[in-house]
Amino acid sequence: MGCKHDCTGCKQECIDRAVQLGYENTTKYWGCAQSTFVAVVDTLREYGVELTDKESEEAIFKCLVGLSGGHANMGDGNCGALTGAAFAISLASGVDRQKQLENKDYRWIAFDNVAKTVGQKFLEEYGGVTCRSVTWKRFGKWWNSWNPVAKADFSKEEKERGCLAPGKCTISKTAGLAVGFILDMLENPRTLEQIQKDHNLV
Repeated sequence: MGCKHDCTGCKQECIDRAVQLGYENTTKYWGCAQSTFVAVVDTLREYGVELTDKESEEAIFKCLVGLSGGHANMGDGNCGALTGAAFAISLASGVDRQKQLENKDYRWIAFDNVAKTVGQKFLEEYGGVTCRSVTWKRFGKWWNSWNPVAKADFSKEEKERGCLAPGKCTISKTAGLAVGFILDMLENPRTLEQIQKDHNLV
């Protein structure tokens, strides 16, 4: 991962771009996890922050397809947008195998980076992190996406409420949040010492 320039001066611009890409990806890839992840990665790349190379991004995209819709479109697992954002934030945390072998406490850097950003935001806004929690909070009901009639009804209501507009769609909103959080993380990265102190690990 590398950064070609200081992004602090264009943070809001980066966030707005991620929101726009997230919106475009919604009806381009038809999956919340992969759409959110690539919106984050592609936006940051445009602004000089390379979270991963394009080949690895494509491999991660494949992994995320089956995690969309609350885990394989079942609705019971984590919101796909949250999953995609968490993937990007964890990736930006830089905790690789070697660091885990050096000291298992390094994983708490990624834990905190995800939990205290998008995780906390979802709990505050939706009261939970599952696909079903988000859908209930936003629409007051939940649809079984495996049922074609229910799926069509959900799509209809999404359009009627204007939920696919930039900044209203969960995917686009979450992509913007993740980009903002990642830029903050890169500017002020958590250290092993800080994590160990915060969590009484030593």
